[in-house]
Amino acid sequence: MLPFTRREIEKAWRQNLKVSEVENRENPQRLLLFYAVECGLKAVIMKRENLTRTDACDSLSQFGHNINALLDHLRAGEELRLSKEVSMRQIKEPTTQRSVKSKEFNQMWRYGGETENKPSDADVEKQLLEIVKWIKKEL
Repeated sequence: MLPFTRREIEKAWRQNLKVSEVENRENPQRLLLFYAVECGLKAVIMKRENLTRTDACDSLSQFGHNINALLDHLRAGEELRLSKEVSMRQIKEPTTQRSVKSKEFNQMWRYGGETENKPSDADVEKQLLEIVKWIKKEL
């Protein structure tokens, strides 16, 4: 992970969240919401551990984009965790089932994928917004 200050991580949290706040989210806004949550959780870790730079915290690079791992590290509670896995619309030729782990939601949205069945993209968004509320209390 590149070194960033806590101030920079918190700024990224606020900026990504601001851009994601639209009435009807589509994949680009969902992606920024996902990254806002990731930055926010990393900022909370840095605050709790009294760190000023990301490179001073080995665990941050290990978590990558895994929101659930970040939540677990923070002991934020089971109710905030994202669904472990969703089904993404299948590729028709040849028929391919696609299962997306929570740490891969950013890839699904980055490349234009959509969930199939439950939980839906809107359900995942709703859960991300619950995490946003929690982060706001922590920062």
